[in-house]
Amino acid sequence: MIRLQRISQSISFILFLNLLYCASHPFREGIPTDLFLRLDPSVGIISSIAGRSWLLSALAPALGLLLLTAVFGRFFCGHVCPMGAMIDMFQLLFSRKSRKQQESNTVEQTSIFRSYKFVFVAFLLLAALCGVSLAFLGSPISLATRFIALVFHPLSLLLADTGIELAAPLQTLIPQLNYIQVPVRVFAANEFLAALFLSIVILSLFQPRFWCRNICPTGAILALFSVRPIVRRHVEKSCVHCNKCVRECPTGCITADHLMNVSSECIVCLKCSKTCPVSAISFGYRKTGLGPEQDGSFQKLLPTRRQTLAGIFSGIVMGGLVRTGWNQPRLMGQEKSLTDPELIRAPGSIPERAFLARCVRCGQCMKACPTNTLQPIWFKAGLEGMFSPILVPRLAACELNCATCGQVCPTGAIRPLELLEKKQVKIGTAWIDRQACLVWNQDKKCLVCDEVCPYNAVVFKPTENRKNAVPHVVPNKCTGCGWCENKCPVEGASAIRINIIGEIRLASGSYIEKAREYGLEFKTDKTDVDVLAPDTFELKGFGTNTEETPKTPQPVKRLELPQGFTED
Repeated sequence: MIRLQRISQSISFILFLNLLYCASHPFREGIPTDLFLRLDPSVGIISSIAGRSWLLSALAPALGLLLLTAVFGRFFCGHVCPMGAMIDMFQLLFSRKSRKQQESNTVEQTSIFRSYKFVFVAFLLLAALCGVSLAFLGSPISLATRFIALVFHPLSLLLADTGIELAAPLQTLIPQLNYIQVPVRVFAANEFLAALFLSIVILSLFQPRFWCRNICPTGAILALFSVRPIVRRHVEKSCVHCNKCVRECPTGCITADHLMNVSSECIVCLKCSKTCPVSAISFGYRKTGLGPEQDGSFQKLLPTRRQTLAGIFSGIVMGGLVRTGWNQPRLMGQEKSLTDPELIRAPGSIPERAFLARCVRCGQCMKACPTNTLQPIWFKAGLEGMFSPILVPRLAACELNCATCGQVCPTGAIRPLELLEKKQVKIGTAWIDRQACLVWNQDKKCLVCDEVCPYNAVVFKPTENRKNAVPHVVPNKCTGCGWCENKCPVEGASAIRINIIGEIRLASGSYIEKAREYGLEFKTDKTDVDVLAPDTFELKGFGTNTEETPKTPQPVKRLELPQGFTED
């Protein structure tokens, strides 16, 4: 018989995958693709503290979960969390527990590392108090979303594309195969993310749910709210002390006498009650419930004073080191930017310091980007900016008719903008490397940058000592979308590149009004049709009210055929 936990886990994980699948272009309004991220308390709490603002949209679901945890215990870890579901799945496939491991699964024998998750929480909270958000290092929902979006998703697309290639000999029998195309996507740092996920899985093979027991900061927060839940485990006097419940407990929360357990470590999987041969174990509410001092030894699982001080001190030091590092968005409170000139954020990104405080590196914006230009970075923005998204125009440009990245962001690090306003966002300015440009350096004909620019920000002007007109960028017409850099035919580094000169990033307010205030002229000759959306085509003149006067048909000029050719 399938346990209730497996059913709820499967439903929750399928919902998680479906919501992540819906985080794509074109975005479907009304679908809460960031639901699981908003449920994670470590995301909302740490982002709010680091950003010095209450993110009510992110905090409200998390606070609701904490209230439910006080009633039902850590049910989220056992029934809802996608990270826990993935760990359980890999354990089921690869783990084979020895008899010795099963017998030594009591809470007393497995408590050596359990205090580390509370130390980790102290570290993250103190770093957040210093204005540095490191939630992305431990948030289980952020990690699970990042793993699926940046590792498993591109691998699945590659596998599908490989399958179609292998099926090429069948195209004569199945003509439809000729029309199937799978867009293969690439992401930076995916090898490291895969290794990180593999390490979490390997640890769980040595001790079931090692991550959940000893490291997970969200698990630590939920544990503090489930010290004495209203609904918890009860053991009847008919218990025969067979030890089956101890062997089967995935988190090792049952005491050596089998009668009690530490409720803060119990994930309410109900496995103990299912395996009990005399049905002596049940979960429910009793007025004569056990007190905290009888309900296991929760105090013994808390960190020592020295460990707590170590977590606090390391969080303060880390926050101070990050804030005084070279790659800071503003050094010593000065207005002059010292960030990397190629640190191009997505349209609608709020100012850099607030952006880093809110961004939880979940990877949803990168997965949703239709052109694959959004990529995670390493240390271009310092340790604090690790895995945060930037545009890589040489890889791909920012699609004109897409604003999905802001619509799927759970914390508002990228603002959800209307498409009309998104087209008025300036994320940088193009500049021409004359030593690499074919026209400037070699006097060759090349009009690519002008032809692909949707805002007509590239103009060609005649110059001395060259027979061909050379390209110039009009700064107040350039939004930094990157089409010119992406399509430049020069091998290697593009001859025309985007940097952050002139970028505009607003935490609130209208980009349209700001562009008008600065005298920017962002007018596109592109149509309003989204060429990336299914079942749409780019039609000339679509969306305009002007009508062309029909012209009188002109006679077709007959061309003389070359010698030796006839009209037949």
